[in-house]
Amino acid sequence: MYKQVLDNNMPKQSIKYEYIHHIFNVIAILILFSVFLYLWNKFEWWTFLIYVIPTLAIMMIVIGFINPIIRLKRTSFEIGEQYIEVQKGLYYQKRSVQPYRRVQFVKIKHGPISRMLNIYFVVVVTAGSSVFLPMVNRQTADKTRLNIMTKVKEVTDDV
Repeated sequence: MYKQVLDNNMPKQSIKYEYIHHIFNVIAILILFSVFLYLWNKFEWWTFLIYVIPTLAIMMIVIGFINPIIRLKRTSFEIGEQYIEVQKGLYYQKRSVQPYRRVQFVKIKHGPISRMLNIYFVVVVTAGSSVFLPMVNRQTADKTRLNIMTKVKEVTDDV
């Protein structure tokens, strides 16, 4: 039966991670905006650009603070008997199903900020692609990795 939200959701710390990541993006936007202001003043560009560029920058900043809340509610995954199912998407939902017979290995990725917040990324690598599961805490990441690898070892047929 089709479920709206799958079993494993992202933890609340993922919002903090997304916000920290977004703050770095905001700093980059502000640096680019200051460069734009300098060039606009130096080369006397069209006046309407001074209204368009800040509007776009403000929209990007505001949307960046709203998106993590929506992503938290709409991103999940499930480890089934025959497959891994991942649901992603901010405004348009996308579900991907990966059968165990296609899985080659599973790895856990993290960076300094995600490690500080106890958030890890489980990556399922297949013959043709990689499937990133939503952010999870360390215990869930280890449990998910072991669970997937156990199911992969049980597969008898070959691709």
